[in-house]
Amino acid sequence: MSIRNIGFRSWRWSAVLCGALTACAVEKPEPGQEPLQDLEQQAQKLSPPAGCTEITMGALANGIQLSPVMYGGQPTYQGTFSAFGNPAVADTANIRLDVNTAPGLYDLAAGGANLFTCEQCVYGYQDAGTTEQKLFVASSGSLLLALKVSPQQTVGALTNVTLRESVAAPPLSAPYKGSAVVAGGECKWIRFATWSTARLGGCDPRQGSLTASLPGQTCVAVNYAADDGTLERSQGTKTQGEACTYTPAAVSGDLATTDCAQGYACSDTVTEARQCLAACDPMAAVPGCPSGTVCGVYGLCIEQSVLEPIGFAFDPALIGETCSVGFAEFCGTEGARGACVNLGSTGHGTCLRYARARSECGAGEELGFIGYPLSGGGYDRTTGWCYPDGL
Repeated sequence: MSIRNIGFRSWRWSAVLCGALTACAVEKPEPGQEPLQDLEQQAQKLSPPAGCTEITMGALANGIQLSPVMYGGQPTYQGTFSAFGNPAVADTANIRLDVNTAPGLYDLAAGGANLFTCEQCVYGYQDAGTTEQKLFVASSGSLLLALKVSPQQTVGALTNVTLRESVAAPPLSAPYKGSAVVAGGECKWIRFATWSTARLGGCDPRQGSLTASLPGQTCVAVNYAADDGTLERSQGTKTQGEACTYTPAAVSGDLATTDCAQGYACSDTVTEARQCLAACDPMAAVPGCPSGTVCGVYGLCIEQSVLEPIGFAFDPALIGETCSVGFAEFCGTEGARGACVNLGSTGHGTCLRYARARSECGAGEELGFIGYPLSGGGYDRTTGWCYPDGL
């Protein structure tokens, strides 16, 4: 059994058997150039703010593009800045977005250089992982989200971004910790930088997305909360529970094929042998699973009796009710799911509704997460739930 961590005001722990999907080698498509070129041309006329050092940003990767796979509690793209500390130590670069961030132009000053309050965050660490590590957080500048394939797969640009030396600030034990600018601290500046975490064959498994239901293809989720996926060619007629054959792509950039019908993944994620499992959206009001199955992890319809022996607990409590156990991955009913979480150390959890985005939590609520460890030292924190803040 592996260990799973649950992120809220204080860390809580319990055990679960966690399967990991293997990331496929993929290529990035060329992003749409016109809006990015316009921004770059404007950026060439700018000068660094007084006292700021100009730096550049390298390529960024999303959860499945990292090795090991690492999906954050919100879409977090990771890479490096050009060396501005010890040249022998990486200076890490990060962009974190809310799941519901829509394409558009965003003012980074709106976040107040605070990693707790920003919905579009740009930050990094000089000499990451050493005793000399320094945090830098964007206090101003623009972020353009030019294209959104899924929350985890986007294309965008940064321009005229000022990053100020910062330190940790309250809240210090929440899933999203605060930060504050150091008075008189160092300053870094990005003239212009682009990123693309989109990949060939990438798709959005969420119900209603443009790529969730393409003719002859199935968008198969590659993370626990099913907001990032890869297309497979569905070239058969097999449906729920039938044994199936999965054929990897013959060449880089092509799609894998299966003999399942459209809408069914040929999966061995939760069972030892591959079988056709209907793809579903665990956050949808009507997930769409066949009778006798539930919409489980990785957006797959499967029997509850299959999930329970491999470590996934169910509780009959409805959203807002007290659970009979301290923790369970599933409470509520299909279309109104939550997790049983024991916030008050009472021995009995409360069924808290699932959500993918911080912006989906109400006033006075925060987004916690279940941290599923993956093979090779990675993690998946995309399964979120809203809880009353201040606990």
